[in-house]
Amino acid sequence: MGEHQSSTGFEVECPHCHKQFTAEAMEGSAARYHGFKCPHCKLFVPYQRAAERDLLGPHALGPDE
Repeated sequence: MGEHQSSTGFEVECPHCHKQFTAEAMEGSAARYHGFKCPHCKLFVPYQRAAERDLLGPHALGPDE
């Protein structure tokens, strides 16, 4: 899970609202700013924390993508 997959994005589960969303990892000036913003509750989910808690999965591309 330590791999960065910017071309495909990730399926992320928000640890706050527990809803799933698809997103690419946001890049920041420091490692702590590398992560995802939940579109439902607006919580910032750090990439490292999401990976440690198994909240990430690769986004499967459909036939239209």
